[in-house]
Amino acid sequence: MAAGRLARITAGGAILAASWLATAGAEPLAVFASVRGRVEVTAAGGPRQYATFGQALERGDRVAVPPGGAATLLFNDGNIVELGEKSTLTVGGRAASRAKPGGAPGVPGEVYASVTKFVSGGSRETGLVALSALRGEADGAPMLLEPRRSELLDGRPSFRWRAVEGATRYRLAVSGEPGELWSREIEGTTLDYPADAPALPPGGDFLWEVRALSDRGDLRREESFGHVVAEDEAQAVRGSLARIGASAGGPESPAARFLSGSYLFGRGLFRDAAVQFEALSRLSPASPTPHEALGNVYRAVGLMDLAAAEYQQALTLGR
Repeated sequence: MAAGRLARITAGGAILAASWLATAGAEPLAVFASVRGRVEVTAAGGPRQYATFGQALERGDRVAVPPGGAATLLFNDGNIVELGEKSTLTVGGRAASRAKPGGAPGVPGEVYASVTKFVSGGSRETGLVALSALRGEADGAPMLLEPRRSELLDGRPSFRWRAVEGATRYRLAVSGEPGELWSREIEGTTLDYPADAPALPPGGDFLWEVRALSDRGDLRREESFGHVVAEDEAQAVRGSLARIGASAGGPESPAARFLSGSYLFGRGLFRDAAVQFEALSRLSPASPTPHEALGNVYRAVGLMDLAAAEYQQALTLGR
């Protein structure tokens, strides 16, 4: 299997998977980027278990794909391997069968680092325990929803917040380093970035504030912040996303959605990560993983009630 290439392993095939850039320590050699069917993983000297999105694989682990199943693995050298039905793979050596390299380049090393950082960041069980005291406290929940405590690729984001009881209108103001950039007063709770307003500058911080108003005056006021990444960094991120899509079966595939969301989360691009995981939940409605991932995103930005709801949904689907 050539470095930087996609290998497909089809029915009946067996491969000893290459991982030339493995490092010492606890870092896994590969992670599952997608799973279809009851794919089995057997650790050396351990029991069999069923694979899930994001599950880490170490040297000696054996993967077996059932009839009608499939799996996609991301290795720490940037290679992405697709396993077809009835195929097997043992992690830790060099290619020893007829792997068919594709033409897509491998993903950058920072993608693998971000993915492994994300998947090792805590389970839905521990997250739900930590947030259990906050579930159902809607009255104390933050008003501002997005963008929230996040890096942004786009200098023209959309804004969304919760409705406040008794409010007849809302005033949204956006400020940068020079001061207030623009403001609008609307009746709804979402606002696309105005076409006639100056875009948020790349590499700059911004603050947005929403005031819930009624005929009696202000009912509630809240602010949040964000940062628009520099243009060269944004181009690098978009390039990595394009390589993920090219290497993982297209940008709309479950593997690409999972890897893209995990990578974006690791870069602090929480809103963009949530978009990927929301799409993954539609592609894999029976999987708990998208909801666990969304729970991690919401927890990172301080939306604890939404995080708890996603963790609960993940637990329900995982039973």
